[in-house]
Amino acid sequence: MDRSGDIDKIRLAVISDGKPGHENQSLGIAEHIPDSDILLLRHNLRESVPEFLLRLQTRFTSNWKADPRPLLNRIFPREEIEQLVSHKPEAVIAAGTLSAAPCLLAGALTGAKTCICMKPSMLRLSKFDLAVVPEHDNPPDTSKIVRTKAAPNRVSPERLSDEWEVWKGELPGDGNVISWVIGGPSASAGFDSSRVLDALEKSLEWAEKNNVQVWLSTARRTPESLEESILKLSETRRSLTWTLLWHRDQRNPLYAMFHRSKLAIVTSDSVSMIAEAASAGMGPVVLRAGEKSTGQITKQDRMVDKIVSAGYGTRADPSDNLVEILSGMLTRDTEFPCLDDTSKAADRLLQIIGRR
Repeated sequence: MDRSGDIDKIRLAVISDGKPGHENQSLGIAEHIPDSDILLLRHNLRESVPEFLLRLQTRFTSNWKADPRPLLNRIFPREEIEQLVSHKPEAVIAAGTLSAAPCLLAGALTGAKTCICMKPSMLRLSKFDLAVVPEHDNPPDTSKIVRTKAAPNRVSPERLSDEWEVWKGELPGDGNVISWVIGGPSASAGFDSSRVLDALEKSLEWAEKNNVQVWLSTARRTPESLEESILKLSETRRSLTWTLLWHRDQRNPLYAMFHRSKLAIVTSDSVSMIAEAASAGMGPVVLRAGEKSTGQITKQDRMVDKIVSAGYGTRADPSDNLVEILSGMLTRDTEFPCLDDTSKAADRLLQIIGRR
């Protein structure tokens, strides 16, 4: 590849496990760096004995630093490793436990600085040149760590506008619009479909009385049974003017929805969708979608507490205050602030690679 026109570009490599939430954190930081030239490499590592041994080796041995290729050959095809070398990245960015060891290996091979998002299991943050960790994970206060209120993401005014241009032909009408974003159960968050459906019905009834349109999108983890209930509801509630059900149409319309909406309701299970809504200035109404069976406070709860206490969003419970919150937020004169964690992380990475 002729890179003669890219001399001033900041070359970055993103290592991804293919999970949208993780990949968007890494790409978000990379894309928030002006004039970046981004190489994306996806791997197929999954939780297994070989993957665990890989992390074990990168944590407790140092011989891989001199020659990381043998370990990288287990992760990427040879041609992708050569592509990484020829790209000459100044930084390698990754998110999540499964991408942490590949990030260190890629950094050792290319001499690039390494940046990890989230606290990886077993690997110390001190092994990386920069770690981007949410406050709710209680990271240490050191110069190598950027503490965030939520997850980095790809939200920017330009991306929201670009996504609107892609989707505006499908999204209907003028007037006041609010967005509903529904996730689903996970290992770390409770999710009660009946609770979510009850809240949706109440908000649709309120929307009809107040001449408000509701746009709704489900996600990869949303139970298909809940999607069927939403489909039936869309046939009877005229305020639900647009719906995307993920298991029928596997696309992501959130940025376009946020570009046009006055506010967004997001279920409490999804760290990434809450962070995106807050970063887009939606002042997200975080709907308590369920409780953990153990009754313990989840990482999602701690993150939402940080966002709400800083004025970027509001908590709601479908059994009492959802409609009141919607009425108050829709009539307020001031815009909601935009959470800007991603720019903070990108600025710190620029400092580390000597570009600022």
